[in-house]
Amino acid sequence: MTSLKKYALAAVLGLLAAVALAVPWYSSRTLDAELKAYADGARQGDLVVHKLSHQAGLFTSSGSIEFQLRDSCAADSAQTPSSFSVEYVVSHLPSPKGIFQFEWSVLPQGNTAANIEKVIGPGKKLSGTGALGYGGLLKADMDVPELNFSHEGVAFQVTPSKGSLHADKTAAQFVWNLQRFVARGNGDALEMKSLSLNMDLKDRALGTGTIVLDIAGVSTASVSMEGLQVRSETIESKDRLDSKVSESVRVLNVMGQSLKDLALEASVTGLHAPSMRTLLEIGKATCGFGNMTADESQKVRKAVETMLTSGMSIGIPTLKGSGEGGQVSANMVLELLPSSDGTIALEKHLRSSGALSITGTLLNQGQTEMALATGFASKVPDGLKASYSYQDGLLKISDKTLDGGMVKTALAQADRMIYGFLHPEKKPAASAPQELIEEADMPAAAAPAPAAAPAQ
Repeated sequence: MTSLKKYALAAVLGLLAAVALAVPWYSSRTLDAELKAYADGARQGDLVVHKLSHQAGLFTSSGSIEFQLRDSCAADSAQTPSSFSVEYVVSHLPSPKGIFQFEWSVLPQGNTAANIEKVIGPGKKLSGTGALGYGGLLKADMDVPELNFSHEGVAFQVTPSKGSLHADKTAAQFVWNLQRFVARGNGDALEMKSLSLNMDLKDRALGTGTIVLDIAGVSTASVSMEGLQVRSETIESKDRLDSKVSESVRVLNVMGQSLKDLALEASVTGLHAPSMRTLLEIGKATCGFGNMTADESQKVRKAVETMLTSGMSIGIPTLKGSGEGGQVSANMVLELLPSSDGTIALEKHLRSSGALSITGTLLNQGQTEMALATGFASKVPDGLKASYSYQDGLLKISDKTLDGGMVKTALAQADRMIYGFLHPEKKPAASAPQELIEEADMPAAAAPAPAAAPAQ
């Protein structure tokens, strides 16, 4: 091998060695800076960093973070914060999983440690592994041991469970699976099987994304369910928020009755997203709007006004279920139309509609005849139906026009109350106390005469 080739090979090997050292060095420096920045920014709030102990190394770093859980809206003298620490070991050697990998464990402290030990057992702890991806995505896996504890005469048993978390600066994904949860005591029992929680949040601050809870079976002393699902979904499109919450049960057995395919969906659509964000931020910062400055109060009023003049829709698009005797289905929507002139007028812009259908033998003959006699329901094949609508002061129930005056009066009263909230009367400046005014107007008192000289 010629000298030139030897030098070239040495240069390449040197470059590779430099790169191999540079990546762990960069990883270690970045972790050190990020942890310090996080600790400095978490000195206030409900989850406070009380102490950070970090030992940085080229290939491996370790340390612990001591947290305190407190209610930031309560006085310090009225609470005893719970403390726990997270111990971690980080490997800065890159891998396909990311720029670094880590192991972590949670160690409760003080009274919290004794209480947690009663739940998870002595010597056990919450622990897991994770990695930081090359694109900044944090990944963490966790293992929760079996839990056995009692509280106020009720014994709880929770099988071991697993979870995972993926998060970046704005989004987060969390998955948790549990096979069995049992609670027994005080003459009752509750058992849940195959629980699964799946959270996919696009914006943690605004709450956009999807949350789904699935439970294969729920059983108590008097009720049993199969196929329970609770789902929440919030979507931001341009400057609007659409949110819906749905609950469904495949089979419900209660009081000797078997109901199937139960479903309930509630929705709020068309909310003005920037105004909603303002309300969330101020509400959090002021402990539920209880400690606002004048500027914050004005921002809240402006946000409420913008939401009400921009329009929105609130409703129950789906309510249904079936039993051995028939089916029930219903829906309802309350819509606030946008205001063209920027004024709030529920009396003018609010409209609503809904419908109800009952089929089969869920109603007996007497109940059916009574409903038909009112004129607010009509007969359909194998059942009854009823509907209503309100718009522009006109109220209709099953195609019967009724006097909507009471509704208009109530909406007009609501308009006045909203206007009073948005435009509070300015209190006159407090006048100076009368005695100060009188003192200011009073001429200066004459100086007292000198005392008479004593007799010689």
